[in-house]
Amino acid sequence: MATNRVWNVKYVVGNPTMFSKVTTNANGPLRRADALKGAKRVAENGGGWRVWVEHATTGERIFESIAEINHKTASAT
Repeated sequence: MATNRVWNVKYVVGNPTMFSKVTTNANGPLRRADALKGAKRVAENGGGWRVWVEHATTGERIFESIAEINHKTASAT
């Protein structure tokens, strides 16, 4: 039986220029709505944490915080 719990919330705690250890939500893969809700909450809490929602199998991202977008842009240059 297929499950719709395939989305992971991934984040880097603290200042994104200093820290790089990626942490995944402890509850395992979540439903899309729950993963998006959690990631948006982390992104809005301040502190500039990098956070994104990623498919557990394909790696497709459906949400990235401003800090994550800025980090990816800076890393690309």
